[in-house]
Amino acid sequence: MRLFSPLAVLLLAVVAGAPRDVDAQSRTARTIRIQSTAIGGQMTVAVLLPVEYDSSTARFPVVYLLHGGTQNHTAFPARTWFPRDIPDLHTIVVMPYLQPFVFTARRDQPALVEDFLGRELPEYIDANYRTVNDRRARAIAGISMGGYGATLLGLKRPDVFGAVGAVSAALSTGGRPSDVSTNVATLTPETAPYFFIACGLGDSVLSASRDLDTQLRGRQIRSELHEVPGGHDWSVWDSQIRAFFDVVAKLPGWRPTP
Repeated sequence: MRLFSPLAVLLLAVVAGAPRDVDAQSRTARTIRIQSTAIGGQMTVAVLLPVEYDSSTARFPVVYLLHGGTQNHTAFPARTWFPRDIPDLHTIVVMPYLQPFVFTARRDQPALVEDFLGRELPEYIDANYRTVNDRRARAIAGISMGGYGATLLGLKRPDVFGAVGAVSAALSTGGRPSDVSTNVATLTPETAPYFFIACGLGDSVLSASRDLDTQLRGRQIRSELHEVPGGHDWSVWDSQIRAFFDVVAKLPGWRPTP
C-alpha cells in the first residue's frame, strides 16, 4: 500500500470543491494504492472517513461506492454535497477506480471485479481501517456501470454485502438480463441483501431496473424502486445516492460500535 502525500490528500479535498473547512477534509480523505492479485495490478482507491474517525476508537459501517463507466474514483468526491455531508454520516466510504473491462466475464470465468470487490478489497479495508466486520454493516452501491457492478456483487456475494444500491444500473446490455435472472433465482429472503433501486424516468435502463425489482419481489426479497424525474445523469445520481445513504442508516446492524 502507498499513501499519497498529505499535500495530495489536501489537493483532493480542494478538487472536491469542499464547502467545509479544507483542513478538516484533508483529515477525512485518503487516496491509497493497493496491489490486486484478482485484477493483476495496482488499484487506486479513494477512502472517505467519518469526521470523528481520528478522535475515536469506534468501528464504522462501510459503503463501497462504484463510479460510472467514463468516470474514476474522484467522481463522487467532486460532487459539492458529497464531502460536505458524507463525513457526518458515521460511515466509511470506499471508492475504487475500476476500468470497464474488469466487469466482463470471459471464457466462462467470472468477471475480475467479483473477486476484487467480493473478497480482496473488503479484506484489505477490514484489516487496515476500523470497520464493523459484519455483512449487515457493509453495503455496495454504484451508478450506471457501477450500479451493474453493485448488483452483480450483491447477487453473487450476499455473504459479504447486506445492502445494494443500484442507481441507473446498466443491466440491459448483452447477457446481463439473463445473468441477473439466474443469480436472483439463487437467493432466498433470509440470505439476500436489501436492494435499493433507482432510475430516471427518461433513462433507457429504466425497464431493466423495473425488471430487477419485479424479480426480487417475486422471491420475497426486500427491494424498493425509486422512479424519479431525469435521465442517465447527475440530476438523478446526486439525489438517489444520497437517499441510499439515508436508507442504509436505518437498516438493522448499521451503526458504529465501540
